[in-house]
Formats: sequence, C-alpha cells, structure tokens
Amino acid sequence: MLRLVAELTLPGVERVLIPVVQFVLLYLLKVLFGIRSMNALPPLLFSQVPVMTLLGFNATHIAAGCTRRGEAQRRRKPRQGPLSPQCLAQNICKLPAAAMDEFFNGVVRLVVAGGFVRGALTVALDGSKLPTTARYAGRGCLAVEREVREKGTRRLIKVVEYVFGWKVLVLIEVQSRLPLALKVVKIEAYEGEWLVPLVEQAQANLGDQAQITKVVVDRGYLDGADLWQLHARGIIFVIVAKAGMAVTEDARSLAGETAPVTRVRVVRHGHGRQATTEQRLTRLVGITALTTDDQYGPPEHTRHKNRKDFAGKPLNAVVVRTWDNHEYPEGGIVYLTNGPVTDPFVVFDDYDWRSVIENGIFKEGKHPWHLGHFPQKTEAAVVVHCSFTLAVMALCTAFRLEQAQQTAGLDPAGPPLSSALLQGEGVERWRRRLKAANRDKVIVFVGAYYGIFHLAELAVLGGLRLQRLPPGLGSRQAILARYGLAPDP
Repeated sequence: MLRLVAELTLPGVERVLIPVVQFVLLYLLKVLFGIRSMNALPPLLFSQVPVMTLLGFNATHIAAGCTRRGEAQRRRKPRQGPLSPQCLAQNICKLPAAAMDEFFNGVVRLVVAGGFVRGALTVALDGSKLPTTARYAGRGCLAVEREVREKGTRRLIKVVEYVFGWKVLVLIEVQSRLPLALKVVKIEAYEGEWLVPLVEQAQANLGDQAQITKVVVDRGYLDGADLWQLHARGIIFVIVAKAGMAVTEDARSLAGETAPVTRVRVVRHGHGRQATTEQRLTRLVGITALTTDDQYGPPEHTRHKNRKDFAGKPLNAVVVRTWDNHEYPEGGIVYLTNGPVTDPFVVFDDYDWRSVIENGIFKEGKHPWHLGHFPQKTEAAVVVHCSFTLAVMALCTAFRLEQAQQTAGLDPAGPPLSSALLQGEGVERWRRRLKAANRDKVIVFVGAYYGIFHLAELAVLGGLRLQRLPPGLGSRQAILARYGLAPDP
C-alpha cells in the first residue's frame, strides 16, 4: 500500500519540510497503536527511536526536531520527536475528501486481491453516529426526542435534545468482517439514499474477484425504489419491515393461517455438575407474493399506485411467531426479502449477520480504534480520521486472517475465511498478546540493516556469559543458524 500513500498530496501547499508520505505513515501508526489523543503522540510514538527510524527520521530529528521553530517559547516541556502533534494534525487534515475516498478504495482493492474474499458474498450495511460538540466546523445537527421524569413528580414528559456531529456508513463482508465501502455524512442525513451507491462502490472494489449476491440492512434503509434496484441487479436483500405498513399487517394476518416451521436450540448454562440445559423454541412462517408494498418497484410503476387496477410487485416475507420461547400472539417481527422463503430460517439466519457490523466494526472501532476521536474540530478531520481508521482496520483484519489461515493450514483456494478463525479475539486482546510476546525483544540497527532479537539472544551474540540460559536459546552458532546466517569460521 506504500504506492497509495505516495500518491497522496496536499493541494495548495507549496513547501513542506516533511514529506507527505511521512505525515500519512505517522497517522497510520497512531491508529495502529491505538493512541487516542494527538497530545499523547510525543511520548508514545514520536520519541520511539526504532519506529521513527523505520519511517525515515534519524536520531538528530528525534532528539532535536526538524526545525528550531518555537524553541524560544519552550520552558519546561522537553522536545520529543521531530514534529509536534499540531503539525501532524494541521497537515494531515489538508488531504481532500476525494483523495481519501480513492485511498480507502485502493486499500480495499489490495485486500481483495489478496484473496480474502471471493465467490458469492453476503454483505451488511449500517451507519453509526459520531457525536461531537457544536464547535466542530461543518457539523450536522439531529433533534432527538426522549422521555424524562419531571422533577418532583413521577410524570413522564418529552424533551428534545440536539446531537451534533456526523455519521459513518460502512458496508462489510460478513464472513471476514472486511469493510468494502465507506461514506461519512452529516448526523441528520438519511442513510437510505446511500444504499445503492455503497453497494455499487463495494462491487467496483471487488472487481471480478467476488460478487455481491445478498445484502442485509435494517429498517433505516427501507425504501422500495432502492430495494427494487438491488432486485434488478440480481441481489437478494433481507430487511425488517416497519410497523404500520400494509405489507407488514398482511404478512402477520396470513401467518396466523399458515403452519409454522420450528427449530429447537439447546442452550447450556453453568459448568460441571451444576450445568443445566434449556430448550429454546423458534417458530417462523414464510409468506410469498405479497403485493401491498406500493413503493416497491421501478419509478414508472409506482407512480400509478393510486389507480384502482394497480398491482404491486411481489415480495416475500418471514414472520416470527416465537423466538427463543418468547411468543408473539399478534404477529411478531416481519422480514421482507426478494429471495425464496421455502426455508424461512435461511432468511432469519441471514439477518442475524447484521450483528457482525455492530460488534465487529462500530463497537470495536469506537473503543480500541478510537473512531470517534478526531485530530481537529473540522469536517475534513472527521473524513480523514474515518478513512484512515477503517483502512487500518481492514489491513489488520487481513493480516490476522492470513496468519490464522497459515496456522490452521487451510487451502487458500478453498471457501472464504471466517472470522471464527480468530477465535473471538478482539483487537484489544490481540494488542495485549502482541505486547506480552514481544516485550523482551529489541531492534538492532547496523547501517541500512536491522534485526529483531530477544534480549538473551543479543547478550549471547554480544559475547556476554549468562549464568542461566532460557530454554531453547542455544549457542551463538545455533542462534545465527536459526536466523539463516552462517556463523563466522
């Protein structure tokens, strides 16, 4: 991906002391290390000699900085690193939104070329709010109504609160959890208008490597014209119907006259002798050819919805009568789809994939990856931060899946990798495990070359005599042979 980084430029900037590529790599490392605040960069990143040396800075830059600007005002706080956090933030936020879109899509294409997604794919699309303060330039504003208890009484009253910020829309492949398309919009924006554009962008990033065949979205994307466009492209969609819709009421009414399909799931509670099991029943009903959604269809068809002879385009539905022993006597959740409902549990299980984007992207993105903490209080900073963060998340996921594939000995030409190979390990635990495994290692630089050694190995290679050698360390000759180097004669 270094080619993509090298193509990024700062338009309108005539002269920079530090190349743009180093600004970008520094910010990517900030995201990778999980550093939340820009002001924490000097002690956590800028002063790390091995890392900064790999990025092209030398020891003089790290100790004394690239310039002496501001030295006259410096009193107590020592200089840490070649630049200040403000310098990095100001320059990185000058990257235009179009360039960030191209960079993110380029990273996705590289990951796709690695073979992590292939064949027929199921994707999920959802949005998550990125709240900020009202002081952010260009922020949106969303009015939210909620109920609170009035002081001195138990009466509930409705109050309106205003939430400022943006919203990030992400489309992912559910098996690998790899993001395929991204869009940042105002917090009050309607998400549904981006359903088709994001699916098209994701398919363009996939190229001939894979094909989107199924899309799972929530009711925020329930627009008949957009769903019809997916249908015209041969894509199956699964979405939850809204209460009060004619098609929802018809599906619930017909479900009461149809025999349900049942499935029993055995759930285990506790451990050892105290363990118990519970049987949980789920009953579903599949309904075909519902024509009462007058918004579903092409524009030339739906404009005649008020005519007496109007007949809507057929939709299928799955009605949940019982879910894990919980009964819905009046008809429960209704899933709408253009796919077959011969086995309604296929649709039911497909929609369950939507939880992956909530837990695997937004929940992880906002805590370990700090998706909601931006370098500046501007719209450009939000777009840059979201693009870089999602790109690093995609690269890390691909890296971890490749490691899991090699460890498990799976065939690269086989079925797509599942996130189950990661054994449910989130990025926070992954980082802690990496730190524990590498805390006793050092990087040794010799000219343009470097090597990573355990401290005990470095001691033996340096001629020190250790009273107790760690198990498996071996002699100097054994250590050199382990790294593929022939020992000196």
